[in-house]
Amino acid sequence: MGGVEASDPLVELTLTDSPELPVGEAFAQWESFLSESYVPLAVEPGQERPFHGRIVRGGAMPGFELSTVGGSAQRVRRTRSGIADTDGEFLFVSILTAGFGRMHQDGRIGVVRPGDMVFYDTTRTYHWDLEGSWEQVVARVPLDLLDEHLSIDRAALPTATTIPAGSAGGVVAAFFRDLARIQRSAPADAAVLAGSGVKLVASVIALAGGERPSGQSAQALTREQVLSYMRTNCGDPGLTVDSIAHACLMSRRSLYRLFDEQGEGLSTVLRRMRIERAKSMLALDTQRPAAAIAHASGFASERHFFRAFRVATGMTPGEYRLGATARTDRGAPDRHSA
Repeated sequence: MGGVEASDPLVELTLTDSPELPVGEAFAQWESFLSESYVPLAVEPGQERPFHGRIVRGGAMPGFELSTVGGSAQRVRRTRSGIADTDGEFLFVSILTAGFGRMHQDGRIGVVRPGDMVFYDTTRTYHWDLEGSWEQVVARVPLDLLDEHLSIDRAALPTATTIPAGSAGGVVAAFFRDLARIQRSAPADAAVLAGSGVKLVASVIALAGGERPSGQSAQALTREQVLSYMRTNCGDPGLTVDSIAHACLMSRRSLYRLFDEQGEGLSTVLRRMRIERAKSMLALDTQRPAAAIAHASGFASERHFFRAFRVATGMTPGEYRLGATARTDRGAPDRHSA
């Protein structure tokens, strides 16, 4: 298997042991997959059989690389020899989406369950203990880029510290998890949405250290908190600027300014969320009438839905549904298997 460049289109690497590929050989190849995709690593198998592993990588996001990785039980170690063989220094941000794991670094142990997030620094040794079948979304952020947004030394980074799904940092975990999902279906859209990713990481690091984020990091976190509320509630036709401002403890003026400074108005963002919600339902629930999808997507009327959808996509909802079905039949990530 050759290296996978960051600029490549979405690529999936899969590996499963078999009579033709004994577990020892499978793990050697899996170790190679992980090391080429992330940083040089050493892998030790768990007791679970059969062994399996999977990495889905896309193109580079603004300021970081994003991927999804999963497999069966294993220990993944960052060793001193691996550190010596690495070009570049990174902070990894992992969000567990399935399974259970423990991240060990700097004398701390982060116990991670689905929805939780944890950081680890590639300039120092660490190891993951991953139990059962597991999956993570992983962002690889260059430390020199992150330094521009941090007020603490690298030695004070909250490595191996669990950021719970229900905390303020959980909003950022959800951001990366959703971004990985969007990257698989609409990589260009994902790249646009990813612009605040590094600043969001900096904001969570500040919160984990007992500080309040400031400057651009604070603004990015506030905006993502508002966006998270809007994503959850955009299917409500009664969602308004006033209700968003009230729920997010902001004035209308502050809310408008938060979005206007990003060059995209609040109403435009809300309409795009509703269109994306409708697109998902059109593709996945092919028997659901367009009128029902219009209401479930937050549009006040079917007529308003058809007009907004056509302006946004250049297609009617029916045309989009037919095209989505055809794309599903023929489209899939490039795959490299062993």
